[in-house]
Amino acid sequence: MENNLTPSGPDDARVVSGLLEELQADRARLVEKVRAPKWLAPGFGLIAASYVMTPPFPGEGAGGFVLSTALAAGILLVALSYRVTGIKFTRFGVQAWAAFAAAVVGTLALFSVSLGLAASGLVWWIAIPAVVAFVLVCWLASLIFSSLRERLHYVR
Repeated sequence: MENNLTPSGPDDARVVSGLLEELQADRARLVEKVRAPKWLAPGFGLIAASYVMTPPFPGEGAGGFVLSTALAAGILLVALSYRVTGIKFTRFGVQAWAAFAAAVVGTLALFSVSLGLAASGLVWWIAIPAVVAFVLVCWLASLIFSSLRERLHYVR
């Protein structure tokens, strides 16, 4: 039985080498064409800002409603990003996981600050941590997408 994967001569080795070079060129072109949708990072930023702004909302269930809505909106943004780019990112690298953790921890820290401001009666000052959350999560979301984009070079 013949094995077509092992080169039997110098011509076959050149053919295999040429195919591998074409594959690398295709991956490089794919990485260049994949761009994050312009609404992706601001969308995640708005989700974080809306969560940070929940303490002054009336009612006991407002925080839970905003959290549920934020999670659903985040899933929707990821699904829409998949539809727009056509690429499903299944594995995060260390840098993307670190940025994701920083986004979650930063949003929770800013939520804590807004809780303190609301308890102090400084409701209008909650806009400051909300804006900081928006900027922080926008930056981290774009960092995550660029990290995932660079990982396309090494997809198997």
